Amino acid sequence: MAIRKRPRRATGPVSVVLSSEQRERLETEARRRGLGVSPTIRTLALERVAAIDEERQLARARLWQLERARELLDAIARGGVEESTWEAIDQIFDEALPETRGRSGASGP
Repeated sequence: MAIRKRPRRATGPVSVVLSSEQRERLETEARRRGLGVSPTIRTLALERVAAIDEERQLARARLWQLERARELLDAIARGGVEESTWEAIDQIFDEALPETRGRSGASGP
């Protein structure tokens, strides 16, 4: 026999069982924020979900950077990367800085 799932509602209340200690902590936070208990629970849940999303995005970014660094190290080990001169590096920054100043609207020295 197949298990029937209830259709999900897009909106509506969610029931959560809390211990008296947990309820007291949430009520304390609600008073601190000047909100009711339900809006506080909703706000805390959404804040935490946003933090989890940000942590995952940072982890993906770190992994991407690590992969790029490993690729570069492999290329260096194979001798596929030439050294740059300080003049070439300075030229890259000299060309890039006016572009960034123009985008931000900041004026240069």
